Amino acid sequence: MLRTTLFSAAAAAALLAAPAAMAQTAPAAPAQAEPAPAPAAAGTVIDVLKASGDFTTLLRAFDQAQLTETLATRPAITIFAPTDAAFAALPEAERTRLLDPANAQELRNLMLYHVLVTELTTDQIKGARGPIATAGGVEITIDGTGDAIAVDTATVTQAEIDATNGGVFVIDKVLAPGEAAPAAAGA
Repeated sequence: MLRTTLFSAAAAAALLAAPAAMAQTAPAAPAQAEPAPAPAAAGTVIDVLKASGDFTTLLRAFDQAQLTETLATRPAITIFAPTDAAFAALPEAERTRLLDPANAQELRNLMLYHVLVTELTTDQIKGARGPIATAGGVEITIDGTGDAIAVDTATVTQAEIDATNGGVFVIDKVLAPGEAAPAAAGA
């Protein structure tokens, strides 16, 4: 089971204001030989998303939620990044509503649901299942016990794209609080 340190209710404000000392405790990696070093990162998590070209809606949402600067500068960030296709799967009225400036706080909460204030690796996820607190203070369930990694009801389609300040896991669906995958029996 993934271990976490629960965020307080002020997690979103602390994400913006606190130095790196406020990071969550990452799940313990299984004891094994040291893996080969990852290739050099291509910039921050925001730079990685921009370079891909597949995350224009996510980047727009981060901008509108006033999270871009924080995510680009804060260390130890993991982003579960829905692609433009994942956003396109939402009803157009819902996308328009979320991106309306009148709904800025709701959008911010939704975007923080896609962010962890810890650098999570595939090795930490494989073979494990359990909740972990998001930057918004709401838990998501990560399941690495199957053939593919699941994050709530989304599937990771590309794992652990390295960045200088964390990593990006590409997912096939926009995450929504309250739509978590049902708990496994005995979990």
